[in-house]
Amino acid sequence: MTKKKNKLVEEIKLDFNGVTVNRTIKFNFKNNISKSQLYISKKTGTLYHSPSNNSIESLDIWSKKIYSKKIDTKKIKYTSNNPIMRSRHYYSALFLNKYLKNKNIEFCDYGTGEGNLALEFKRINKKINFNFTEHSPHLFRKTKKKILDINKKKFLSFNGSIEDSKKNDKFKNFDACSLLWTLCNCVKPIDVLNTIHASLKKNGLLLISESSRIMVPYKKPIYNFFVSGHHAKNTHPWFFSYNSLSNLLEICGFSIIATNRYYDENDLVVIAKKKDKKRYVPKIKIDKVENIKKFLTDWEKNSFFLKRFI
Repeated sequence: MTKKKNKLVEEIKLDFNGVTVNRTIKFNFKNNISKSQLYISKKTGTLYHSPSNNSIESLDIWSKKIYSKKIDTKKIKYTSNNPIMRSRHYYSALFLNKYLKNKNIEFCDYGTGEGNLALEFKRINKKINFNFTEHSPHLFRKTKKKILDINKKKFLSFNGSIEDSKKNDKFKNFDACSLLWTLCNCVKPIDVLNTIHASLKKNGLLLISESSRIMVPYKKPIYNFFVSGHHAKNTHPWFFSYNSLSNLLEICGFSIIATNRYYDENDLVVIAKKKDKKRYVPKIKIDKVENIKKFLTDWEKNSFFLKRFI
């Protein structure tokens, strides 16, 4: 690896560890769209908040405030049980299934939430054995019951953070794994991807789905994407462009082998293959800071007109 590329790899590691001092510029919208400070990496163009919580504290926000058992289900605004989210899971499952060989597949959905990916996958591939992790005790119990109903074989389940799943030495040798609309919420995404990398077989596949919003044609008003609540920097710390997501995967030993038409779709869906970290040289693609700034500024300006058509 050249010195220049090695420096970029180190910069990306600093980005995804939330380091901001002397290496980022602050970006502020004209209107009060984001209450948490946004940063743009000077060297890589990575766009992010700087999370202040540790991983468990942030996961507890999701499990106790967003997905709490105590919340009236009729008032929940975010649930993967709604038709839109179910269709996104089905779309992701279809996309990955094209790259799975026609054999029995040991599959793990990390941070499965309500477990609906399992239901959608079973509609198109009966040979998948579904394993999962979930931090929320409430969702873990619900999902385990779902999987018991659809799996024909024994399966692995882990109630805890993705990173802690490595404590279970049975969580390994998966043919494929998934991380759906989760990586952008992880305080320590490098630790998460390293955990998943270690759990995959040689040349195993990782499916990642995220929202497609940065450095693509505007699809919604900007304030529909940037969370303005008090916990934003700890529940949605990262805002991925294709390049920043690719860079994160590359430095963690994954190479993207397939990508959807994210440029004109709502979601950015990629399939990455596990590589040998000792031999693999990451392929880095940066976003220029000025391009990110202009994109965000123009998006804010045009959001008034977007609102009229949505």
